[in-house]
Amino acid sequence: MTNADRLPDPLLQRKAVVYVQQSTQAQVQMNTESKRRQYEQVGEGKRRGFLTSR
Repeated sequence: MTNADRLPDPLLQRKAVVYVQQSTQAQVQMNTESKRRQYEQVGEGKRRGFLTSR
């Protein structure tokens, strides 16, 4: 990652949330592409400079 990929510090002071909703356990199990893309969103946030917490 280059510094150009990183977001400006004032923007990184804000909270970032990745919200995902799936209605049933079957959707979680069957929609593996959706699950992969959701994790990619979190990874992109990390690459851009956001920290994660749970």
